[in-house]
Amino acid sequence: MTKLQPRVLTMLILVTLVVALVACAGGGVPPAPTPPAAEEEVQPTAEPVPEGRTVAADGRLESPYPELTLSFGGGASGRVLAIAVHAGETVEVGQLLAELDDSELRRAVEEAELKLERALEDLDQAEAGREDDLAKAEKARADAERALTSARLGYSDTDLEQARTNLDRARQAETDAKDTYERIRVNWPPVPIEGYYDSWQRAIRERELAEMRLADAGDAHSADWVDVQAREADLAEAERALVVLRTGADPTHERAVEDARVELASAQDAVARAELVAPWPALVLSVEVAPQATVEATTPIVTLLNLQDGLRFSSANLSEQHIADVYPGEPAVVTLRTYPEMPLEGVVEAVVPQTEEATEGEARFTIHVRLAEGAGAELRLLPGLTGRVEIVTK
Repeated sequence: MTKLQPRVLTMLILVTLVVALVACAGGGVPPAPTPPAAEEEVQPTAEPVPEGRTVAADGRLESPYPELTLSFGGGASGRVLAIAVHAGETVEVGQLLAELDDSELRRAVEEAELKLERALEDLDQAEAGREDDLAKAEKARADAERALTSARLGYSDTDLEQARTNLDRARQAETDAKDTYERIRVNWPPVPIEGYYDSWQRAIRERELAEMRLADAGDAHSADWVDVQAREADLAEAERALVVLRTGADPTHERAVEDARVELASAQDAVARAELVAPWPALVLSVEVAPQATVEATTPIVTLLNLQDGLRFSSANLSEQHIADVYPGEPAVVTLRTYPEMPLEGVVEAVVPQTEEATEGEARFTIHVRLAEGAGAELRLLPGLTGRVEIVTK
């Protein structure tokens, strides 16, 4: 093969470059037609991938309320006639759980009704006789007023003061008689002194008599004062009785009626409590007594778990990183191990910190997921079923 000269080789390269430039500018030889492309097959559109990330965690179904042990309560006590449920049974609101033998309770109701009837009869009789009682009370008050007036008139210091004056005079007369006797006895020439001595002794007896009269006057004065106080108390009592009669019947009768009504209401409540019923839809966790057992009002009978507001799927011990983007209201899907082929939709209801637990200084949280209305209606969902929840964060 003949070797090209360098000059010829250079020219060929320049021609090739010119042809290439003309083709790029649209000039020159048109490109060869390409064969028609085959029709593209239309591919199905895939579901859009949700924004954010998915948080997955294990957990279990739980009731949002704690378990509650029920008793008959009130004044209901006696022999258990029947236990109508067993552990593991689901009950509806108002369903019978247990029943007491209420024969004694109903007898207590009958006695309370009779007691109320008697109290009402006494009250009616008191009302009927109130007019007569009122007239008698007004007369009693008038009598008490007159007695008090008489007692006050009889209570006087005059007799006491007179007795004190008489005693003072008797004492002075005794002193004078003694002085006279002593003076005459020492006089000279001597004179008969028997008369002066007798006068002195009479004065002593008069003074002693005056002292006794003063003591009697003091006692009478004190007795008169006690009598005045007694008459005042009688008048006050008569006025109180009159006020009570004017305002209505004797309050003791009204109190008796009220007490009888309270006793009857308590007895009727005890009869009503003889049937223990479920206060809300619930799961029976345990039965605490057997039929024929004797129980008090506070004896535990059954323990229930409230299902009124449905169950929650709860996942505990989640780290701060797990719940960083999890907020109430975000959608969630719960898959139970018992029903792996039937995922349940729900929403995050709450993110609760576990303040009592921490691992190496890191806080822990519990997520509660409320199942959507109707989710799992065809399934037997029970507290304690375990599974996994997936939460799509925003």
